[in-house]
Amino acid sequence: MTSEMGRNVSWDSARAIAHDRAPFGHIADIELASAIGRTLANDLVALSDLPPAPTAMMDGYAVRGPAPWLIIGEVRAGQHVSTIESGQALRVSTGAHIPELSDMVIAQEHATVVDDSVTGFVNDSERNNIRIPGDEAQRGELIAAAGTFITPVIAGLAHTAGYDTAPTYVPPLVDVFVTGDELITTGPSRPGAIRDSLTVQVPVWIRYCGAQLSNINRTRDSLNDMVTAITQSDSGIIITTGGTAHGPHDYVRPALEQLGAELLVDEMNTRPGHPTVLAQLPSGQFIASLPGNPLAACVSFLTVVDPLIRKMTGRALAPLIDCTMDAINETSKMRIMPVTVEGGIATPTEYRGSAMLRGLSVATALAVVAPGSRHGRLLMLPWQQS
Repeated sequence: MTSEMGRNVSWDSARAIAHDRAPFGHIADIELASAIGRTLANDLVALSDLPPAPTAMMDGYAVRGPAPWLIIGEVRAGQHVSTIESGQALRVSTGAHIPELSDMVIAQEHATVVDDSVTGFVNDSERNNIRIPGDEAQRGELIAAAGTFITPVIAGLAHTAGYDTAPTYVPPLVDVFVTGDELITTGPSRPGAIRDSLTVQVPVWIRYCGAQLSNINRTRDSLNDMVTAITQSDSGIIITTGGTAHGPHDYVRPALEQLGAELLVDEMNTRPGHPTVLAQLPSGQFIASLPGNPLAACVSFLTVVDPLIRKMTGRALAPLIDCTMDAINETSKMRIMPVTVEGGIATPTEYRGSAMLRGLSVATALAVVAPGSRHGRLLMLPWQQS
């Protein structure tokens, strides 16, 4: 088991190691509505001009040549008339595909109809109220690059450009094993027993970051139970919580050693989240072992699990935004703290101890603050970006 390369690494190094070591995930073509929320695996180009023909920008009359124009018929959306002669007009609806030789579309409110003829003017001298073919995109033009997160609008654009399906990265499967014999799931906390908050949170963190929960189970604090749980998982990412310190009842490292895992990150030089462990099994599966304290677990998750998921789903690391910190004392270690942000100023929340959730519950981001600095970098919380 190799560990020196990743012992007590910086926060930035831990993120980079996770992202660099993860492989790109599997790719599948899926129906566009189902692709929303996934990442595009290949470039998409327009399969036709958008629009494919000259198009009326408003209700009115498509005309050719000098006025007055004889009204010879009508073109509604969904219809197409290919020809029009000089001195003629076609009544048109917004979005209708009009003859290529049309000179302009006179808006309904700017038209005067007498008997079977129409006169009028346009106040759009640049476009003449006509969208030309390829106005939005020309056939073969890139409309969405590989790595694009597929929003409803991106899916709609792809559909408009001629696609029924899109090649996307398949969300990786994640198994979660929550450890801690002191954890209870019902009734109030009491001496010797505390409520388990991670079973509620971690599955949602996984979904927000773009992966899919396979299983979540409670695991007793024992080496045998830890090894058995990991061995039985066939997910690409395995998350464990708790047991990452060096005490006699902390079994993460002994289990990883027994399984022949390579330690990629063996603790981070930061608070909270210091006892984070990231390892890779001989099978290629990743094991992210998060601290048991809930704020520390969240920091650890966003530091090493989110980058794994991002790489497997074809995305870069989440961007960091520079900020000025308000009401903060200089520290001797890298600190990761929940903050609220207003006008580029980040203010640490109250109740931000590693075992606390109250401060994180009102935060919009985590601020990454280097030792001795009063400036920080913001990592936006995924659930605050929707």
